[in-house]
Amino acid sequence: MNRYVLSLALAGLCLATKAADEPKDSLAITADPPSVAIGDKLSLTLNGYGQAHYEMTHDGEENPNDFQVKRVILIGNAAVGRHLRALVMVDVAAQAANRRLHEYYLQWNFSDAVKVRMGQFKQPFMYENILIPTLLGALNMTEGTRYMAGIAGDPLQGAMVGRDLGVMATGDLLRQPDGHAFLNYSLGLFNGAGMNTRDNNRAKDLIGMLQVYPVKDWMLTTSFILGHGHALTDSPYGDILAGQNYRRLRWSAGSQWKHGPLLLRSELTLGRNRDVRSRAFYAEAWWQVLPKLDLVVNYDYLNRNVDLSHEEQQQYPINTESHNYTAGLQYWLWRQCRVASQYVRQHRCTGPDAWQWVTQVQFAF
Repeated sequence: MNRYVLSLALAGLCLATKAADEPKDSLAITADPPSVAIGDKLSLTLNGYGQAHYEMTHDGEENPNDFQVKRVILIGNAAVGRHLRALVMVDVAAQAANRRLHEYYLQWNFSDAVKVRMGQFKQPFMYENILIPTLLGALNMTEGTRYMAGIAGDPLQGAMVGRDLGVMATGDLLRQPDGHAFLNYSLGLFNGAGMNTRDNNRAKDLIGMLQVYPVKDWMLTTSFILGHGHALTDSPYGDILAGQNYRRLRWSAGSQWKHGPLLLRSELTLGRNRDVRSRAFYAEAWWQVLPKLDLVVNYDYLNRNVDLSHEEQQQYPINTESHNYTAGLQYWLWRQCRVASQYVRQHRCTGPDAWQWVTQVQFAF
């Protein structure tokens, strides 16, 4: 099937539910973290998850295959009275010291409608970016999200894992008779330099997200970044040089829908680094074929410079546009503990195609 027909077909399906409302007998049952009460006002909880992979890759003459510990996350949560909450998240499997501390913040819960968070945490940009990795369909996340959200893949930003230091207001509005909130908002001001890093320019990034739930199991979302980056290296896709500040803009729109055994999710993202425009899109479907067994398919597109013609792309020294096709199965052993295996085929507009086989064992508590 022509890849454009496939992408349009999936896009039509994917008018994409809250991350907690996943297929019955799998993610619908979540673990309650252990909790310890200290006095009348302080309670502590501990939860976490771990993911180990076996990956086999064929990329030109490079054919690595290895076992990996992707992450082992521990999350400590402290609630002080009714309104104050503190959280610390660490990845004890990270090899680099500056990659171990993922999140730390204080949050004041004035009401369901107004919560203020300050510290280091996920930027409210792109729905797939804010999902916990235990709920991702594409085991290594989609390439477009990694690039656009600053997780990995954009050499100007480095690997900032979609996290940053800043302050954010968030909340739920217009509670409906069935209990779900019609609207959720997040708006924050961030350094823009990434996690565990001091700001590297005088500008701040304004980042926001809006989620609308017309009904409980249908979500519409949009998000944006208005910011300035500081280039860590020369851009291979434009004229930005290492050490220069540049305008960084992002916008996304997506949807998620759940009906019975089916979960559909899609997102379109547009970006600009100074004058270089980029575009990304993914469409994903989960189908519960048996109790605890899901079929997962995903189409993921990324173009790092949309102004290059096909002929110019062919002359470019590196690949700028790729189409990724993923298909696999995941079996939920217990709550959020799963075994998943999937095949990923990447078509590149420059250079040879590549493929990867990924198998994941995941536990969560």
